[in-house]
Amino acid sequence: MNKCFILIGFFFLSTMLSNAQSLYFTDSILVQTKMWSRDANRKIQYSDWKSFTSHTVEMLDGFVPEKKIESSKYGGDASMKLNASGYFRTEKVSGRWTVIDPDGHPFIVSAMNSFRQGKSPNNEKAFLEKFGSVEKWVAGSIQIFQKLGFNTAGSWSEIEPIIQFNKTAKRPFAYTTQLSLLAGYIRLAVKKTPERKDAPALSFIMDDAFAVYCDEQCQKLAANKNDANLLGHFSDNEIAFMHTEFKDLLAIADSSDKCLIAVKQWMTNKGVDEKNISREQKEEFIGMLTGIYYKTVSSAIKKYDPNHLYLGSRLHSSAKNNKYIFASAEPYVDVISINYYGYWQPQQKDISDWENWSNKPFFITEFYTKAEDSGMPNISGAGWLVKTQADRGIHYQNFALNLLMAKNCVGWHWFRYQDNDPNDPTADPSNNDSNKGIVNTQYQVYEILAEKMKSINDKKYQIIKYFDSFKK
Repeated sequence: MNKCFILIGFFFLSTMLSNAQSLYFTDSILVQTKMWSRDANRKIQYSDWKSFTSHTVEMLDGFVPEKKIESSKYGGDASMKLNASGYFRTEKVSGRWTVIDPDGHPFIVSAMNSFRQGKSPNNEKAFLEKFGSVEKWVAGSIQIFQKLGFNTAGSWSEIEPIIQFNKTAKRPFAYTTQLSLLAGYIRLAVKKTPERKDAPALSFIMDDAFAVYCDEQCQKLAANKNDANLLGHFSDNEIAFMHTEFKDLLAIADSSDKCLIAVKQWMTNKGVDEKNISREQKEEFIGMLTGIYYKTVSSAIKKYDPNHLYLGSRLHSSAKNNKYIFASAEPYVDVISINYYGYWQPQQKDISDWENWSNKPFFITEFYTKAEDSGMPNISGAGWLVKTQADRGIHYQNFALNLLMAKNCVGWHWFRYQDNDPNDPTADPSNNDSNKGIVNTQYQVYEILAEKMKSINDKKYQIIKYFDSFKK
């Protein structure tokens, strides 16, 4: 990452923190951290240690949490009751977006990504010794999650055991699905037409067969359309909705490709060519293409499951800063999902932009830190590197506090449940050696991290009321 960019970003971050501190906080704490990035040769590197100003719940000026916290059976705010639809839904209440749980209570999503069994021999041995069965693992883990104030299983979780657990649980655990519609279609299309293996992912969106594939895949959703415990569906993860893809779309060799034809026609209509087209114009086209994607997948999802939320495609990188994408998502997405890396905490400018660009709420679907005291290599993955599990907990609180300030935010998803096992032969390169979990490879909870997570998760509804009591 460019050093000038880091310094500029740090300046704006420091200014924002100073403003927030003067309004809400009595004190702050510095956390030593390193930023993960890749150099020009795509080699992973870390910055030098830098100090980032952070805040915790205890630093909120005049905030006195209630001793007894009443929550709904789903983990919602039992002190407030709105219309109960029997399913999770969204609503803007007194200027603030919130999810509403099936019983009608405001519900801020505090989710755990990748709640699933580790696949390495080391994981499997520890699993059998500690739990002995999938049923005991699910029941015991959900008990821990709920004790820590988590209320949802995020993307890539093992859905069927959660569904079975919920059938007899007094306190069910909400869950989400990851449909991977475009990703799945591309695999199928390339298998049928191998010459497309290097085609840009976005070019497949306009295939007539993509809509057919989505319809076929989403027929499966009807099986759980009446499950009140299902929060909603993600359609994909981190699609390359970036302006930099524009040149690859123009370079498609097949002159009959529908996406290539659309690009050229769009450029003709705009009166631009490759030499004079601007970045914003490229973003505008990507936004149009994104709209086609969202319309296609949401139509299929809602056709077979009209009851649950469509949670978007987990935007990342520069896609989260493209106003045309947010505008194209608005008619189709119930919650805009964003994987957020590269900043110590959510930037106020980003939050304000998302609110201005779309009348839909957002939640953060990936963020995390990894600590040196885990003893792990911590090379893979884009999260920040800190020194201790306590620092991970401080980062979690600081990150979540900034989200709770935002009236267009309906929650967050921690990435992820379990540490990477370096000996896992099935792991992808981004998940092979890092301390990302709340449990280690032996399914042991990082207690110091968990305690700090619980401290803010349990108080999130009270903290929202605290922030909303201020008149800015």
